[in-house]
Amino acid sequence: MKPTKSTQVIVCIGCGGVGKTTVSASLGYLLAEQGFKTLVLTIDPAKRLATTLGIEGRTDIAEVPGVKLKGQLFASVIDHQTVFNDFIRRASGAGADVQAIFKNRLYQQMSTNLSGSQEFTALEKLYSAYDSGEYDWIVLDTPPSKHAIDFLNAPQKLAAIFNESVAKWFRTMDGSGGWMSQIISSGTKQVIQILEKLTGSEFVKELRLFFSYIHSWQDRLESRIVQVHNLLVSPNTRFFLVSSLDEVKMAEALTLGQEVRKQGYQLTKVIINKAQFESTFDFNLHSSMADSEATFQELQRFTSRFQNYLMYRQELLHKFEAAMSGKIEMISLKEYLDPISDTESLKLIAFDLSQKIKL
Repeated sequence: MKPTKSTQVIVCIGCGGVGKTTVSASLGYLLAEQGFKTLVLTIDPAKRLATTLGIEGRTDIAEVPGVKLKGQLFASVIDHQTVFNDFIRRASGAGADVQAIFKNRLYQQMSTNLSGSQEFTALEKLYSAYDSGEYDWIVLDTPPSKHAIDFLNAPQKLAAIFNESVAKWFRTMDGSGGWMSQIISSGTKQVIQILEKLTGSEFVKELRLFFSYIHSWQDRLESRIVQVHNLLVSPNTRFFLVSSLDEVKMAEALTLGQEVRKQGYQLTKVIINKAQFESTFDFNLHSSMADSEATFQELQRFTSRFQNYLMYRQELLHKFEAAMSGKIEMISLKEYLDPISDTESLKLIAFDLSQKIKL
């Protein structure tokens, strides 16, 4: 079954330390409670949250256990190596010696450590789930980063590294890995000779074989990146910017939000996590509350400082809302005293979201 017009995607972005993964999981819980079949894709959840979702130690997509919802909630931690291998297996086609590719040391490094590779696999997992047509909603939790926009641009940079002209350049080397064919300039030969001296001929041989392997899936990689980009800018995909009520975090969020919109992505909501206290406070102090005048005065001083703190938080929020111009819905979530350690905690946040958000 292919994706229909009802297949929707939410991409949660934001810098680290703002509770983005928890918000992503809570959004998934909310959508499932509303009757949708929902998938939450996480990059690197805290151990407590992975345990909460029932996906600790798992790399496949699994239904979250122990919850009774109108719909279904699925979750998965993205395993970069597995996703990249699966893509290469499909892209190489029947009969390809994929095991030789997987054993290549350069491929092993590239698929896990090369700049852009992990971002590509996260978006590849997203697109594969979307393309399956199995889910009504997919929520993607992106990696925490001060430069989260790099996450969206990284796949294009990865494709540029495997430009066909570069791959062809290395494939023209002969089987020994030590010399270029006669059509390559002497200057290029000198570069290869230097590489051999620095790294050994075996490395250069693996380099040649690596780019030879690329030939089988170069076009599919570039095509997939185009498909992913089209999904990210489609009306079916919306971006939620998550921040906390912190001056530095909000400044980073403001810059990120501006960049996301400038690049053509549909930023529709900003969620300020832990912006409201779980309970209200009664500031009407009476002398009967204290066993001495000194204690009463201390309570008054504490109350005054706390009121000033609340005013400061409200000012931060108002300034941020004014700076984040455009038709973007602003949502402030409660700050809970207890840690998010079970599905009941997610249920609380999901309920808070349900009172303030329209999906």
